[in-house]
Amino acid sequence: LGSNAAKRREFYKAHMEGDYETKQKFHENYWPETSAKLYQHLETFLQQLDQLSAKPYDKNIYEHPRLPVILKHNEFVRNTLLTVQEFHDQKKIKMVLKIFSPQRW
Repeated sequence: LGSNAAKRREFYKAHMEGDYETKQKFHENYWPETSAKLYQHLETFLQQLDQLSAKPYDKNIYEHPRLPVILKHNEFVRNTLLTVQEFHDQKKIKMVLKIFSPQRW
């Protein structure tokens, strides 16, 4: 939707009015862009988590007593994001199959 104010207003109106069909059409039309942005966000966040999780191993646990909790939290977030990424990949495959299915021709 980017800089298209009219489309943004139309989508917002559909959302506020609970117009599922219109929202679904927007999602289908803009899915490739949304998908790419989501994937980019996941990749960037996972890289940052990996960098952050690698840093603390040279820290003294007595000086940083919450470090194990932080590392566990980072691991939980990383695993969650990997699950989202896997789900996203499966959804992308299904969407491509739907787009190129013979019923659409």
